[in-house]
Amino acid sequence: MRSTSYSQAPLFLIAALGLLLALGGLQSSLAQTGDDTTVYHNGGNRVHVVDCIRFQRLGSAAQASMQPMTLAAARARGLALCSRCPADTASRQQTDLPRSWVSPAPATVPTHAFEPSPLQPLVAPGPDGKLVYRPYSDRGDRLLDWSQTGYRQSNVPIPLVPIRKTIRPSQGEILPDGSMAYPKGPDSWAEIQDALQAVGNLKPDSLGIKGAVLLSAGTYYIHASLQVPSGVVLRGEGSSENGTRLIFRTEQGGGNAIAIGEGKIKQFPENAVRITDDYVPSGSYELSVTDASSFAAGDFVYVRKTVNQQWIDELGMGERLRHIRGGAEGAKKKPWKPESFQFMHLRQIEAVLGNTLRLRVMLPQSIAKEHGGGEVFPADLGSLATHCGVESLMIVSNYDTRVEDTGKSANFMNFRTAVSISNARDSWVRNVRVKHLQFAAVALGKGSQQVTVRDCAYLEPVGPNRGGFRYAFVMGGGTGHLVYKCYSEDARHDFAGGARTMGPFAFVQSTAVRGQQSEPHHRWGTGFLYDNITSKDGSIAAINRGDSGTGHGWSAANTVIWNSDAPSIVVFDPETVGENNFAIGYTGDKKEGFDANGVRYANTRSGYWDTHQQGKFYGYALMGSGYIESPDGPVSPQSLFVQQLIDRIGRQQAMRVLDDAPETEPRVLFEDPMTGDWQENWFLDGKHARLRSSEEGLFFSGGTVTKEEDSLAYHAHHAVLWTKKEFEGDLTISYEMRRIDESDYGTTLLYIQAQGIGTAPYLKDISTWNHLREVPDMSIYFTYMDLLSLSFRENLRNRRYPWRDEELNWYPGRGLIEPMVDYGEILPGKAYLVRVEKRAGSLRLRLVEKDSGRCMIDHTWNTDAIAEGIAPKRIQKGRIGLRHMATRQFVYRNFKVESYETQLTATSK
Repeated sequence: MRSTSYSQAPLFLIAALGLLLALGGLQSSLAQTGDDTTVYHNGGNRVHVVDCIRFQRLGSAAQASMQPMTLAAARARGLALCSRCPADTASRQQTDLPRSWVSPAPATVPTHAFEPSPLQPLVAPGPDGKLVYRPYSDRGDRLLDWSQTGYRQSNVPIPLVPIRKTIRPSQGEILPDGSMAYPKGPDSWAEIQDALQAVGNLKPDSLGIKGAVLLSAGTYYIHASLQVPSGVVLRGEGSSENGTRLIFRTEQGGGNAIAIGEGKIKQFPENAVRITDDYVPSGSYELSVTDASSFAAGDFVYVRKTVNQQWIDELGMGERLRHIRGGAEGAKKKPWKPESFQFMHLRQIEAVLGNTLRLRVMLPQSIAKEHGGGEVFPADLGSLATHCGVESLMIVSNYDTRVEDTGKSANFMNFRTAVSISNARDSWVRNVRVKHLQFAAVALGKGSQQVTVRDCAYLEPVGPNRGGFRYAFVMGGGTGHLVYKCYSEDARHDFAGGARTMGPFAFVQSTAVRGQQSEPHHRWGTGFLYDNITSKDGSIAAINRGDSGTGHGWSAANTVIWNSDAPSIVVFDPETVGENNFAIGYTGDKKEGFDANGVRYANTRSGYWDTHQQGKFYGYALMGSGYIESPDGPVSPQSLFVQQLIDRIGRQQAMRVLDDAPETEPRVLFEDPMTGDWQENWFLDGKHARLRSSEEGLFFSGGTVTKEEDSLAYHAHHAVLWTKKEFEGDLTISYEMRRIDESDYGTTLLYIQAQGIGTAPYLKDISTWNHLREVPDMSIYFTYMDLLSLSFRENLRNRRYPWRDEELNWYPGRGLIEPMVDYGEILPGKAYLVRVEKRAGSLRLRLVEKDSGRCMIDHTWNTDAIAEGIAPKRIQKGRIGLRHMATRQFVYRNFKVESYETQLTATSK
């Protein structure tokens, strides 16, 4: 699939390369003297060569107005090269322009037949429900595990930090502020910054947490940037207009409204040891070094990929970049240089096994000896900020309404970024809405690690709509970041990565509206996941941007676009063996005439037309030369990130992390061994039920008449046993049950937090109308009760009662919360351990065969969506019931209800 040298390139290209290398020797010679180099002068005491970044930023008219001369003439006049002029190109004349080596774009992009890969599915659930991965190369390269991104590698929910100081909006006069969009009010900067610093001076707990500064609801006027110290959280009382609103004002324009981070990572490259493996595959946890004696488990290290010129040339990122379009455009491009592409992967050591290091997080790209190999050296993160956060507030940047967008120099006098995070670990931004920023809602920069950004929105940006502006959520540095359930509008790059960014990074379940392209933006960003991303109007890409800009080149490697929806999803395959880009699954609507412009742009800018690297258009949204699977429909699992997290830490803990609802230790609310008088804790619906307590537990039997025997009388032979106590909030219900009957009729059910619908006579307190349930007709329950029902049929069924919504319309599937789950059979004579975890938006069942310890089922339902995705109101409070249909007989023991009291955050529903 991939070339490893120019041996497969067209002959004319090889000849041109040879000629160019010969010319390169001549140019190097000229560079030593440089006297005949053409330079340009526009006043002042500096001149510029054509490759100078300052020269390139000028428009063609400004360039034409400059005075050309030789460098020797400039020096004779006392003029020197400016500090941004590259010395190695100073000898090249403006007229020495490269010619194009590549084929131009065709007038029409052809449509090719899609041929599925023999590797598919590349990753899919196995027999036990956990994901099974297939390598995508014969050298063992595999997809990454993105579940370790985010705060503390997403092992635990973000904490609810205790409040140490509370501030209220300042009182004072609010006046118009010239042409600014918002008025000028009393400045709260000093009060807020002093409070943040005061909490920052407190003693941290074992995690490094010091406390939160709470800004009560209202509007705050802030006339400078805020700095959040290590261990401190800046919290509001909601991100809506009626919550906590911060209106920031800057006198110069640009900068960050809120900054997080301090210190820096100390590096010790003088203690580097070389990697001895000939090849370390992408997705590896392990690598071997010459001597691992100086390392120990828990140490932080940099794994540096030390690339050589061969790696650059094989990717076509060398001199080739200047010959894609050639001419004046090609002259502006910057070939990659090995010294600028020494990739740094920050990792923690899990174990040292001889001279082999096992890392806690896998590597996002391969390391090959023929491409320069790599090395490992120590790092010290001790001075970095930790456990910082901004949450539950709105950030508004004031701006000048009279400024027009005349280009990159247009200054609207607004802040560039809402929250900037650099040199900080295990931190977060959640439930924050931002308005009127030039650049980003959240920008993650150098030295940042394991940051979660969730439930945030980037709204109404103000500033130039062109390069360098409107990157809504951008991972420009660091590693291990997660953006989850965020929203962007009117951005150029909604969910973006920067140059030389080493993953894993994950964008999950987020949406862009009126956006352009979400992508790792340039110069080899690796290890990105775009999981269930919806881009209503733009595209999602992992491509070679070729000679875009000054030579962006390969923007992405080992990037996966999973079950996403955009008009154009483009992936291209880098020339190295260990890297690819992947588009797996499509969740958009099928339609005629998908747009081929995405593949046209990528092929043109990379110069791939009529080569083996040419990306193809298949008539679907998914296109390119990368790995493509299921271009016309979604794949399983729905979310790769979510399933990877479940596989790694278990479903219950994964749901806690995703729900963002930290819990206290469990508290026992109700406990009954069920060996004494059952009427102390329970009451009964049903005339014909039988109950008997013994040392073995509570025998509970429904009646004896089935529907086949008497279609009217059988209703009275159902029965429900209810707790006298009501339970509120998140619960865990556990008990032991042993089946006695051998009937093939009916089933048993668990009713969770049942109340009446509240309309007389069906009051919320169901004990007031249990006389209406002496005949426990099922229709009474699914019409007049508000509860969750779990039915132990031949397949498990989770339902929401009542079966009608608030407008009395029937729910599709009669309130079924999909899916129905096959789990085996509850056999007579056997005992089973039941554990049900009811959370705000989920219900988990774990059913274990007691004697053998075999887990029959461990499944979690999303209770926020019934059949066809309809979202019902959440269950909050009520009684717990055990329902028996006629002929069912069980013995119950050790019934327990525990409370996992959720520490509610502003994002909880």
